[in-house]
Order: sequence, then C-alpha cells, then structure tokens
Amino acid sequence: MNPLDGVPILLAVGWLVRAPLVSREEGHEAITRAAWEGLALDAGQQTALIRGVRAPDVSVAGLLVSAFPFAQPRHALRAWSGTSSADAVRAVRGFVADKHARALALPDGPRRWRAFGEVLHCLQDSFSPAHLDRDGGRITRMKHWGPLDLLRDTGERDEHGFPSDRRDSAWRDGVLTEEAQAAAEASRSYLEIALRSQLALDVFLDRFVAG
Repeated sequence: MNPLDGVPILLAVGWLVRAPLVSREEGHEAITRAAWEGLALDAGQQTALIRGVRAPDVSVAGLLVSAFPFAQPRHALRAWSGTSSADAVRAVRGFVADKHARALALPDGPRRWRAFGEVLHCLQDSFSPAHLDRDGGRITRMKHWGPLDLLRDTGERDEHGFPSDRRDSAWRDGVLTEEAQAAAEASRSYLEIALRSQLALDVFLDRFVAG
C-alpha cells in the first residue's frame, strides 16, 4: 500500500525516478501502528519500525532501485510482466525470509527494527488489492508494476496502476479498509515473532554470555 498515491514518476532515458512529495495520507504507518497496539514495543523500536516500513517508498536507497525488477518482490509485485504468480510468491517469501534473517543477525537496536519494518512493508503490500488477488491466506495472482503496462493490450489482465493506484489507499470513509485491517493483523503476528526472537536471544545471552 503506497502512502504516496498520486506522486508523479519522472521518466528520463528509460530510467524511472520517483519524486516523493508531501502526502497527507498515512498508509503503511497507520497499519503498523495498529499492528503494534498492545505489544511491548518501546519508543525506539516503534520509531525504527516506522522508518523501516516507509523506507522502500521514500528513502533514497529505496527510490533509486524502486523501478528495477529485482526490487519488486519487496513490494509484493511480479518482477517482470512475464513472471508467473507462483514464481513471484516464491520471490516474496525469499525476500521476507532473507530480510528477517539479516535483521536477527544485527545487534538489537534501531537497525534491527528498521529491517523488521522493511519486512512489514512487503507483508502489508501483499494485502493491497492493487498488488495482488487473495483467497484468504492464499495469493491467487500477483500483479506487475511498470510503464510498459500502459502500452500493452492487457485485456482482462489487471495490473498495478502506473505510476500509482488508488486501490493502494488504506482508508475508506475515515477508517482502515478491510484489506488494511487484514494487513495490520498479519503485521501483528509478524511483530510477535520478532519479539519472541529477541526474547529467545536474551535468554540465550543471559545463560551463556552473562556478565
């Protein structure tokens, strides 16, 4: 779910560059806050999570690679127009597993929780109707994002709008959409895993590396 709905994409010599403007709507941020409600996250962890969940859409690094096929799994999208949904789902699962492992390899602190936030971004995008079709917990079709989709005769194919898609809005009539609420529930389950991982590490350190 892209909080920058309506942000223009500049085309120059075949490269895509996002020009992030100030947006009044919070999407990922609101979903993440709903997810951590009642969990024992301190202010530093919450701040890092928000930075991480925003990073793929608004950070310099995220913007520089946002148009490349290899970056699409982090947004729960097909890398290429010809990529099958099955391969795209495997790529997303691989991204989540790899990013989570990298986060756990970091010492507890802002960098770890920012990485957890980047996992949340992908997870939350996987509930946006602009990114894919779901049948409960099963992804039936993952969509593609790119300028050439505007030129193709897609017929009945429903791809992510370019450059933005109004279905990425997390709000309807002032409340989170059903899809956004589902994304928050999934995000909460992931945060519970992240917290358990940290508790397990603390127990291990207390047992074997205590001062």
